[in-house]
Amino acid sequence: MKNLSTLIFVLLGFSLWAQQEPMYTNYMYNQQLYNPAFVGSRNTPSFTALHRSQWIGIEGAPMSQVVSFQTPVMNQRAGIGGTISRYSIGISYAYFASAAYSYNLRLTEDWSVRLGLQATLEYLGIDFTDDRIVVKDQIDDSFTRNNFYDKYLGNVGGGAYITYKDMFYFGFSAPQLLANDIGFNDISTVTAKLSPHRYVNLGAVIPVSDQVEIMPNFMMKYVENAPIDFDINFSVRYAKKVTGGLNYRTGGNGRGDSIDGMVLFQATPKLGVGLGYDITLSDIRQQQSGSVEVLLRYDLRTEEGDLENPRYFKKK
Repeated sequence: MKNLSTLIFVLLGFSLWAQQEPMYTNYMYNQQLYNPAFVGSRNTPSFTALHRSQWIGIEGAPMSQVVSFQTPVMNQRAGIGGTISRYSIGISYAYFASAAYSYNLRLTEDWSVRLGLQATLEYLGIDFTDDRIVVKDQIDDSFTRNNFYDKYLGNVGGGAYITYKDMFYFGFSAPQLLANDIGFNDISTVTAKLSPHRYVNLGAVIPVSDQVEIMPNFMMKYVENAPIDFDINFSVRYAKKVTGGLNYRTGGNGRGDSIDGMVLFQATPKLGVGLGYDITLSDIRQQQSGSVEVLLRYDLRTEEGDLENPRYFKKK
């Protein structure tokens, strides 16, 4: 940020969290981020860590980190999990800590319905003392009255997660239901509000041969008074070891937001390593060099017949 106009752009981006929560290209490998009913569904205790750097080359561009844990409990009739995440853009940042619980309603031997609840504690901050800021107007109250703003907020969410054997999943959720005040404006009555996000996602595993499986995935994101966005993914897995795929994310200005490539390598039965790269299609594409994600996932135990299939959902 070298001038006031850039600062204004960044602050607008902060207020627009109400219209667009952080998104991840590798969303299918950690659906706990969007749906609390997912916890416990993978049939093994596991940790997942993810880092995303968006719009590389733009100073103050969005950056996020996530660490999550989930495990089945009560003889796999329930699941618990927790997530800690950080999101920053420019001089603004947010920390989230959430705890989730799911209960498995086993309808038949093949069909399972999980219902989940989530509680979240949020910390939001904006730092006008950042050295990157060049102040041109000293009468701006943001600089003369208080150089640092922060606040704590709480929220709740819920969701459902339906699976059929190890072949199909369908979920819908709203991880944050409360329209919290997320602005720092104590001068006027107009301030930023959180708009609850609603997600619908589905996916399948389609065997082609003993070595090859096709894994399509789809996610819809809905926020009131904003366009509906979609992620459409098509992946292929070979020998239950290497998964490669392409993702198309809508949005932007007619062409879509991005085309994304990803690969996941199951290095050992317990450790998976993933990488994603987004090619930006929107109008900002000339000012940056794309977005990068790195994913690590570690399972605390594995059992015979319970390895990667497809490891973003599991019925039992």
